[in-house]
Amino acid sequence: SASIVIGHANKSHDGFVGHSILGRWSNLGAGTTTSNLKNSYGVVSLWTEHGIAPTGLQFLGTMFGDHAKTAIGTRLNTGTVIGAGANVFGSSMPPKFVPPFAWGDVPPYETFGVDKFLEVAEHVMSRRSVPLSSGQRAMLRAAWDLRSSLRP
Repeated sequence: SASIVIGHANKSHDGFVGHSILGRWSNLGAGTTTSNLKNSYGVVSLWTEHGIAPTGLQFLGTMFGDHAKTAIGTRLNTGTVIGAGANVFGSSMPPKFVPPFAWGDVPPYETFGVDKFLEVAEHVMSRRSVPLSSGQRAMLRAAWDLRSSLRP
């Protein structure tokens, strides 16, 4: 199976993320596993801002937004969407849509506050000797503001 791994995304250790997209600076904890095939072998549906839509695909894992993170042992369903800046952790399997900047595993989510999110992003990027520029900081803050209707 094939996945798309975008700039500085990280998936080490155990787990499976086939037919998935890992956004920039996403980090998936050890054992993070996503299903990429429904038990019925049918077409995978995917959350969109306009509702659930069929993809026409039999194989589709998880779409991870930029700076999304999962904890050790996270399990994800076929066609799950993890929003940018979300931090997924806990013992439950999250729903097929985790809003941007959500904090936790099941609704109601807490919100990953913008200042703490930017602090973590800067720390993560510095580990790879990549500075968080003022332009990137402004863009990420704007993304946090724009997605307010989808946040917890």
